[in-house]
Amino acid sequence: MAHRHSLLFACLFLVLLASPTLASKCDSGDLKALLSIKQSLGNPSILSSWVPSTSCCSWGHLQCDRAGRVNSITIRDSNLAGTIPPSVTDLTALISLAFIDLPGLTGPIPTSIFTLKTLQQVTVIRTSVSGFSGPVPDSISQLSQIDTLDLSANKITGPIPASLSKLPKLRFLDLSHNQLTGSIPSGLVHGNFAFLILSHNLLTGRIPVDYGSTDFDTINLSHNRLIGDASFLFGAQKKTTEIYLAWNRLEFDISNVAFPKGLTDLDLSHNKITGRVPVSIRDLAKVHKLDLSYNKLCGQIPSVGVNTHLGVAAFGHNKCLCGGPLAPCHKN
Repeated sequence: MAHRHSLLFACLFLVLLASPTLASKCDSGDLKALLSIKQSLGNPSILSSWVPSTSCCSWGHLQCDRAGRVNSITIRDSNLAGTIPPSVTDLTALISLAFIDLPGLTGPIPTSIFTLKTLQQVTVIRTSVSGFSGPVPDSISQLSQIDTLDLSANKITGPIPASLSKLPKLRFLDLSHNQLTGSIPSGLVHGNFAFLILSHNLLTGRIPVDYGSTDFDTINLSHNRLIGDASFLFGAQKKTTEIYLAWNRLEFDISNVAFPKGLTDLDLSHNKITGRVPVSIRDLAKVHKLDLSYNKLCGQIPSVGVNTHLGVAAFGHNKCLCGGPLAPCHKN
């Protein structure tokens, strides 16, 4: 998951690069909103630079554009308490909003946030021991410009709104480590090198077939209760680098699957996958994590290639696999 968070913060950095110079003065409306936010959060020490005697564009944890409008707020690793202040919605030029590792923030995610049509990136993760609760707000579908949405590691419940598929620029979606239920809607992410991370929930049903044509960099649906086929997610010409489908109830024949040649991480363990280990495993020159254990695979593991540096754990606990790194196959 370090790769995922590195990319997320790289995206946040690119947003800041959209403002090549800082304004000497900030917008008066933004100043008023920021002071209200600070007061709502109990005037925490982390926001000690937020004082009206200085330009808010010089304050910490935010960025202004050339016009002096606040376009980015990132607050993390603090003991501030309360909920996300409603006055955030008064920052009408806001592009990026991030609340990360804030154990004192609780309550439902305010739907008012999603009235900010300018928002492109929203990150609310690991906010507290209890986490933000309630459903994924359907009003997120109003954010036509959003490309990154990360609400991971909270206590969000209910289904994933199908309306999220109406967000044409959403490329990075992380709702992992919540308590989401129901099926996975079609068309949640778009564009090149998309990220769909829904692991560690209570999701059920089948993986939508349309994800077979999605240009994924990473898809992580592990630790759910998904059933059925997932073979359409693979293909030798796909650009996917990470596929995590472990700890589900997926059931399909993997024998003729062609793995994407650029895969670095593949975890299909703890499912009901049948067939032989496909010969395309030999082409995974970049893989550093591979786990096919705890399935119903059978036959000889293809020799030469990636499996020469993999241990027993990568193939163990299958129906009748044999050959290196497992025990030799018995000749009849």
